[in-house]
Amino acid sequence: MPQAPEVGSLTWGRPCDHGEVLYAYIDESYIEGQVYLVGALVLTRNQVDSVTFGLEEVLWRTNHSHPEIPLDIEFHGQQLFQRSDEWAVLRQRAADGRVVDRAKLGYSIYRRAVGKVARTGGKWFIAGVRRPDRIPARYPIDPWPPHAIALQFCLERVSDYAASIGERVCVIADNVQNQALHEAHMRVFQDRGRTMGWVPRDINQIDRGFQWVDSREHRPIQACDLLTYIYLRRRFVTGSHPRPAAEILRLRDLAVPILQGSGYIWTP
Repeated sequence: MPQAPEVGSLTWGRPCDHGEVLYAYIDESYIEGQVYLVGALVLTRNQVDSVTFGLEEVLWRTNHSHPEIPLDIEFHGQQLFQRSDEWAVLRQRAADGRVVDRAKLGYSIYRRAVGKVARTGGKWFIAGVRRPDRIPARYPIDPWPPHAIALQFCLERVSDYAASIGERVCVIADNVQNQALHEAHMRVFQDRGRTMGWVPRDINQIDRGFQWVDSREHRPIQACDLLTYIYLRRRFVTGSHPRPAAEILRLRDLAVPILQGSGYIWTP
């Protein structure tokens, strides 16, 4: 029988060098050429531990009943929902030969994980770009990649929230291409005192020096991925089979209490 997890068994990011702080865990979800989303799950340090412990507990209990699902598997929204890649184990027969509704099991794991995250009381932000393929035509000189644009819009809203409660924010983001460029854009905005666009904002509540990390080592980033994939599927995927479509609605209902606003999606 596996041992129960300890709080903080996966890392939550290096401490910032000032007192009380918020941690924004960043991940992305997209449909190539159609939409690119960046989500941020904003947590206090205590909530970081709660999210980490909660997801570890979901896996511990799942592994106890289904030992073919390893304790170190990564929560990844698309893979878990579609039972692909690491989560293709959910397409296999149970270890003891039992016949199990594997889709039902996958959905159950997803719901329990999202429920654990939502009950921590964290704040979830979504921003993105619809039809990112139009960006080069509209901005032919030095067009920004869609991740950089979505990240700007997301961090603007995170900074607004942090300012409203008088806190600062440490950013911990999943590794992506061009991450140094993305971070440099944010530093330029902070130096200017405003972002660009129709409604520029001050994002100086965001600490400089992002932490770019491997999502496998950070359950809160995985939690953000679970949430952001739900938003992507609910808003931008049509024509789904009735069963997964109904499941996305159930997941949406679990996640929406911590969603701040309705999400900001820009169309070039």
